[in-house]
Amino acid sequence: MWLALVPIGVAITLGLLLFPRQALPDAVPLPMPDPTGLARAAAVDHDLAEKARRESLPANIRALGSALRELHRVEVGAEPTRSVAQMRQAIDSLTAEALVGGDETLLRLRAVQLESFLAEARRFEATRTQSAELVSVAGGFVHSMQSEGWYDGRSFEASDAALRAMFKEMWNAVVGLDKRESFRPSLDEERALYALYLAHPHAAPAMRDAVAAARRGARDARTCEAVAVLQRTAVETWRIERISRLAAIDPQYPAAYARGIANLRRGEYARAADDLSAWLRDHPDGPLTLRAHNYLRAAVAASRVQ
Repeated sequence: MWLALVPIGVAITLGLLLFPRQALPDAVPLPMPDPTGLARAAAVDHDLAEKARRESLPANIRALGSALRELHRVEVGAEPTRSVAQMRQAIDSLTAEALVGGDETLLRLRAVQLESFLAEARRFEATRTQSAELVSVAGGFVHSMQSEGWYDGRSFEASDAALRAMFKEMWNAVVGLDKRESFRPSLDEERALYALYLAHPHAAPAMRDAVAAARRGARDARTCEAVAVLQRTAVETWRIERISRLAAIDPQYPAAYARGIANLRRGEYARAADDLSAWLRDHPDGPLTLRAHNYLRAAVAASRVQ
């Protein structure tokens, strides 16, 4: 009789483990870049850089490269020869002239500067000393990584692929080519970058200042808890914005599920329930289904209390 009770006990235990229950999530799913796609994009950039080294770039492209380097030095105060506005005007003019010859030479220029940036960024991690070359190709990159919380004093949180996408987006924005399809990072590079964003979110700058001011004024446990809630809300709001941007370029990413988690974490329980319900309608089965049910129960219960 005791042996007969063993499978019954196992069934009950498994049932308790699998039965949906309320739970608070601690993370959203991260996009998964394909290593093959990342290697292919890196190989394309390397070939472009090698071609630029073998064959001298046209004079106007070299002039643009020099102007970009000068702009970065001016922005960080390393070379206050001209104003940022003057430098940007010069870059706009040089870019318009360069585009007459097509995208290829501009892509070569970017590839050369990208490889220099990657080498100098990793050298900074090893030496903790910012080189003049890193400033020339990336301006205030190190300061930005510190302020965003993506540098811990020893290494950057970003992978090589995320750094590649980050540099390309920065470079494209400076020269005004961020809407040009041939200059966009590959989808897998974007996935790597958004994995950084979603794994290490932070509040927007204005909200960071507001939270810091509120924290300085906190004098008791109740106020400190209110500041913590404000901080979490600001961080999750920033993360939701990145989830929406990722969803626009990557239809494979479980955006509704991720938004549900982020809304649950920031206390927007009704919105969380709507997001998770939408996800379950479209995905009644799958690896995220059980968790979605658990989080939906938590969101519904919390919204009733709220």
